[in-house]
Amino acid sequence: MIVNKLKVLIGLFLLISFFQPLTVSAAKGHLVAIGDSIPYGYNLTGDNKMPPKEAFPYLIGNEKGLEVTNLGIPGLTSSELLQAVNTNKVFRDTLKDADYVIVYIGGNDLLNVVKKNGGLKNIKIEEVAPVVRDLIFNVYATILAINKLTDGQILVYNIYNPYPAAGAKLNTPLRYINKQYASLIEVLSHFTDVDLVNAYQAFKGHPEYILSKDVHPTIKGQQVLAGIGMKKLHHR
Repeated sequence: MIVNKLKVLIGLFLLISFFQPLTVSAAKGHLVAIGDSIPYGYNLTGDNKMPPKEAFPYLIGNEKGLEVTNLGIPGLTSSELLQAVNTNKVFRDTLKDADYVIVYIGGNDLLNVVKKNGGLKNIKIEEVAPVVRDLIFNVYATILAINKLTDGQILVYNIYNPYPAAGAKLNTPLRYINKQYASLIEVLSHFTDVDLVNAYQAFKGHPEYILSKDVHPTIKGQQVLAGIGMKKLHHR
């Protein structure tokens, strides 16, 4: 099931992404963005047929003079991303050429639990716990897999709260997840070139960064994601 879904998603979205024009004509490096609909820039434009130029990986590329390849796939989960990095030729060949890699993943892992249970009010901790466990493992394994493919810097974004009005119902598991992200990156930073980008903190208290009746960033939200990412970039 996951294999078939991944093949379809790659066929529909990744091929399109590769026809995005280069960010600059004389690039100073290559930035590759992988993950879900957040780096893709979903719902910033009407048709969602191509990653829009307002998506935060392109904003970083434009500011820093980097070529950008956007491999964000709307709907992707952490297990599917790990599988793609481990087995998909497009992902692997592109990552080998990367000077910087952006990773944003995990939102769909949680949103799928919400959808399965008919909304946030019906969520039970015993259903969330294994999802969180698997998410952390998948992020850990994905970073290690990327590190084997490239010497480039890896920027891992943690997860902002897509439903600010939900309050503690979602903030509690998100705080725990992001605490695990921080511990994970701290350990991995001793033997990989990886840094944590704190999207959760940047979006906290700013519902205007999220599209109305949606979970995706506004243009301003994408600008914020770009700004906090650029602060972590190493000069090469």
